[in-house]
Formats: sequence, structure tokens, C-alpha cells
Amino acid sequence: MSAFLGHIHYWLYNKIRLVINREELVFAKAQESCGDTAEELRDQVWQTYGQPLPDADLGDLIEHGNIHGWLQRQINLAESREAALIKELLEVCGGDAETVILRAFAEHGESCGRHAAEQNKYETDRADGIYQALNDYLLNGMPCDQADVMVASSADQVIWESGTCLQEPNWKRVGISAKPMKKLYQEWTQNFVRAMNPAMEYSQTADTAQGGAVNRYEIKRV
Repeated sequence: MSAFLGHIHYWLYNKIRLVINREELVFAKAQESCGDTAEELRDQVWQTYGQPLPDADLGDLIEHGNIHGWLQRQINLAESREAALIKELLEVCGGDAETVILRAFAEHGESCGRHAAEQNKYETDRADGIYQALNDYLLNGMPCDQADVMVASSADQVIWESGTCLQEPNWKRVGISAKPMKKLYQEWTQNFVRAMNPAMEYSQTADTAQGGAVNRYEIKRV
């Protein structure tokens, strides 16, 4: 394995894998309601965006001469492929698909939150501890993107803002509106936070003082 592959590369790769796992759960749930159609739609998406990365060690997959570029490409592919599958399922399978996709995001977020809590690595009784865990599980661009701005951070409340949704360019690339995708991401995050500590809650609002262009996120003690 390359000596240049450090903790940050595995940290990011693990978050990419979580998106891949969530896509697989979306597909499994969709099969229950859409049957063979779900598999046909997934095959169409794979023809465009390729199959997900195999579950293998990062050192066996990455382009060692282009580590940063490879990781960025895998972020784009994972997010685009998942969004493309969701788009096709919503268009072909209708309301049933919306219900099962939402359930998949909720279950995946809950599973990740439970996993984070079981690591004994995070201060689950603190809002800032849960925010730290969220950053370790939620894929939100490359570390150098720095889209979030911290507003407040304490044991009882964490507030951060972002004027940029780093996933949105990949959603636009596949032709799906940001509205349903943001709803799914919010469902994932709410369940992640709740699974880590039921006494904490997550919410998202638009800062109307800035014309709704800046999203405000909050984890707080209920």
C-alpha cells in the first residue's frame, strides 16, 4: 500500500462506501415494490455511471498517482449513480417508490447513527459530539471544500450554515430536482442524530434574511 494513503483518505473512502451501501438499500427496498423493473432501471443507471466500487481495501482500488482526483471522481460517481437510480424509480414506479426510498434513507441513517454510538468514540451526550460523528459519516465533498461555517457549538446546541450544497451539482447532472434529494438527506440525518441520542434533534431551515440562499442546520437538545 502506498505510504501516501493516510487516515484522511480512508476516512473519505469509508464515507463514499456508505453512499454505495445506501444505494444498495434503496435498490433492495425498491425491488419489494417495483419488482423486476427496479433491476432494469438499476442496470440502465450502471450503463451510464458504472457499477459501484467493489468492497475492497482502498489501497487495492485507488490510483496512487492521482489520489485526490480519484477520490473526487468516486464522490461524483457515487452521488450521481444514487441520484440517477432515485430519479428513475420515482419516474417509473411513482408514489410507492417515494415511500420505500424514504424508508431506505431513514433506515440507513438510523443504522449509521447506531454504529457511531457503539464506537465509544464520540460524546453522544453532547450536540458537538454528535456533530463530529455526523462529519465522519455523511459524505459532504472533499475536506478542502470547507462548505460549512460554524455559528455555535456547545454541549446543548450546534448550529452551522452553508450557502453551497456540495451534492447538488451531481443531482443536476442526472436531472433530478434538489427538493426530493434534500428531503431524503434530511430524513437520513434526522434518523442518524436520533439513533445516536434520542434526546437530540436535527433541523434544517433557510435563512430568509439572506433570501433563503443560506441553509442553516442545527443539532440541539430537546
